[in-house]
Amino acid sequence: MLLRPIPGAFLFISCAIFGLMCSITCQPTYNYHICSGLQNQNNYISNLDSALNSLSSKASTNSFFHDKSNGIYSLFLCRGDVSTDTCQTCIKNASLTIRQLCPSNKTEIIWYDECMLRYSDTDFFGLVQTIPWLLMWNAKNTTSPDQKNYGALSLIYSLINSAPNTDLMFGTKEELLAGVSQHGYALVQCTRDINSSLCKSCLEELTTQIEKCCQSRRGWRILSHNCYLRYEENQFYQQPPASPPPPVPAAPQPTPIDKGKGGNNTTMIVIITLSTFVSFATAALLGFWYYSSSCRKKEQKGEGITEEILLPNFRGSENPEFDAGILATDEEHTGEMLCFSLATIKAATNNFSNANKLGEGGFGPVYKGKLPNGKEIAVKRLSLKSSQGLEEFRNEIILTMQTST
Repeated sequence: MLLRPIPGAFLFISCAIFGLMCSITCQPTYNYHICSGLQNQNNYISNLDSALNSLSSKASTNSFFHDKSNGIYSLFLCRGDVSTDTCQTCIKNASLTIRQLCPSNKTEIIWYDECMLRYSDTDFFGLVQTIPWLLMWNAKNTTSPDQKNYGALSLIYSLINSAPNTDLMFGTKEELLAGVSQHGYALVQCTRDINSSLCKSCLEELTTQIEKCCQSRRGWRILSHNCYLRYEENQFYQQPPASPPPPVPAAPQPTPIDKGKGGNNTTMIVIITLSTFVSFATAALLGFWYYSSSCRKKEQKGEGITEEILLPNFRGSENPEFDAGILATDEEHTGEMLCFSLATIKAATNNFSNANKLGEGGFGPVYKGKLPNGKEIAVKRLSLKSSQGLEEFRNEIILTMQTST
């Protein structure tokens, strides 16, 4: 019969299309990580691997999870607007990446755009930790860089007052900013091991830091261990899913087939089946093309912020300088900014020895250093008091490298 091959062909091609679509996924966007405290005991490493595997499996059904197992406290949080698949992909990537970046550390955290993951041998559940924090901002200024962006602050504070009281401790908001023909988009979120009051205070603390540094910028974000906020002039988060369409009416029962016209009816059924399948396949392929092309665009353009600056704050005292996440440039004078760990920078500069100090500029002191591979670098300790721009910073670093070689 003509109808017999159709199910097999349909199943085969459907599986091929499904597999093709699943093989191309948007990878999570890495932001930063922190490793601290060495732990070389084999049983701890083994227990840690088990804990991370557990987190990855829980991400298939949860956007937040925290657990204590064998002396390891672990937690993950996915952004409140991402899908379950995106969440699980992000946590799997985070679990693998953090073990590669921090193979023998007992306290670690890693941030992506879509999720964050942390663990420690010390109980941190229910405790707010806002230092260190990770700060990123858009290199472009607003049209009025000398004025506070009250529209952005209004969006953020509106969410701070509402989001901590929601089940997800998450919120987004869009608003046409007063006085300018520009939409603003904001997002806030907290880990759900803390209560709403602590969530609010955490977000308020981060907002205070934003007011000190980034009011003239078109976009910014700041992340800590327990809360996160972001503002952009373009939509960077997903809209809530639309309401499902009404159910399709049941198809009428087919009329009995006249044996005398069986050949014609069989042909009609085959044509209808093939037409339906071709339509399905075409739609699936178009969807796959759109999805994969959108992923490529994200990779090429970045999502939301362009020309980001990475400045983690590791202050343990009242020293106004950043003590880690130092920006440097390589000896080829490409101007590309590289981010090194505090331990690497200390070793390269002999613990910021005065003998290595080249001078001091508007951004802070400059040190000459040498990496383990022998490459010489110039290291600048950024000061919170600085108000210089990105271009001036690039030019000054390049000039420093030229005069020190």
